Amino acid sequence: MKLITRFILIYLIITVIVLGIGGVISYFIIKDEIDRELTWEFMERIDRVTYLLEHGRRFHPRRNVDGDRNLVVHQLEYPVEERIEVGDTLIYSDRLEQSEQNVKVSAYRNIDGRSYYISTYGAMIEPDDITEAVIKTLLWILGMQIIGAIGVGFLVSGRLFKPFRETLNKIANFKLQKKEYVPAEKTGVKEFNDLNRFVEEMTRKAVSDYKNLKEFAENASHELQTPLAIAKGKLELLTETPLTEEQYKYVESLEKSVKKLSRLSESLALLTKIENHEFENNESINLSDVIKESLEAFREFIALNNLTVETEIEDDVHINMHPVLADILWTNLFQNAIRHNVENGKIRIHLEERKLVIANTGEDPEVNPDQLFERFRKAEQSSESIGLGLSIIKRIVDQNHLSIVYTYSDNWHRIEIRLK
Repeated sequence: MKLITRFILIYLIITVIVLGIGGVISYFIIKDEIDRELTWEFMERIDRVTYLLEHGRRFHPRRNVDGDRNLVVHQLEYPVEERIEVGDTLIYSDRLEQSEQNVKVSAYRNIDGRSYYISTYGAMIEPDDITEAVIKTLLWILGMQIIGAIGVGFLVSGRLFKPFRETLNKIANFKLQKKEYVPAEKTGVKEFNDLNRFVEEMTRKAVSDYKNLKEFAENASHELQTPLAIAKGKLELLTETPLTEEQYKYVESLEKSVKKLSRLSESLALLTKIENHEFENNESINLSDVIKESLEAFREFIALNNLTVETEIEDDVHINMHPVLADILWTNLFQNAIRHNVENGKIRIHLEERKLVIANTGEDPEVNPDQLFERFRKAEQSSESIGLGLSIIKRIVDQNHLSIVYTYSDNWHRIEIRLK
């Protein structure tokens, strides 16, 4: 839900609550005011009759005054205490042919030694009529409030929130690889200015950290390769010199460690590049051809390890991915199947439009299968693997919005990648 929509809904909910409370209050105020006005009007009638009586006017007993059906004056035969009584009464209406509620004001007066009863009444506005009038008024007000709220909402959304939307678009399009921070633009709203300044500071720091990290990773990888290459060359020369069997084993072990360290450096540098999204120019890759070409290139290596490869590859299976990442993805998958296989083992490759499955025979994994995609996690802790192959595969899969599942059953390791 958009911010302006939520704002309008909250505003309308509060408006309905306020109008509801206001309607109840208005009902009682209007009713009280009408009753008060009717009472004052009837009191004026009584005062007028009293004045006429004081000036010698005589009224026929128990007769309406001057044809006024709502005014009755008659003389009492006994003295009374002067008082005024206000109450409701039911009077039959010829026009409506039913009894209607009326306000009745009665007065007892002593004038020139005579006692009089003066009574007047009139139809009062019924509560239902007041309620109907109040509801109609409130509905009109609510209707205008809704129209006004929607109008203001479009105005606010279109103009006031324009800088906010522009900032969101800049954040959405921000890419570290461009090494450009999002500059803060001034607006007429303090909160938006604060937001833009924060975004500028955040992106400026992110770009700076990215540059430093990228330079460190590249420099570390480059600087490590040189001494490693020298050490490797020296070790190769050393193997050509007369050595005892024990010395030769030490040199061979050291040479393996140097090679492993070299692979580790290259893999970490590659993993850093993948996580920094340096491979984003995706294109349609024929995965079928990539796999077939790779199998041809690894033919001798497969034979050297006495492995049998069974394939079921559909033609022209395409994925949208950076070419380098596609090659790294498959190479790591296939090398992983070879490295963690057994003597005279098997590899099965199945590729179709929606999935890629590669399975290989192998020993039981020594760690939880769910942890194998983490860095430096290996199925066999004693193996020469550096533990980054599956981690690199997982990063490539995640970056391209694919899914990967690893399972182990009946001495078979199985990795399935959902392509669509």
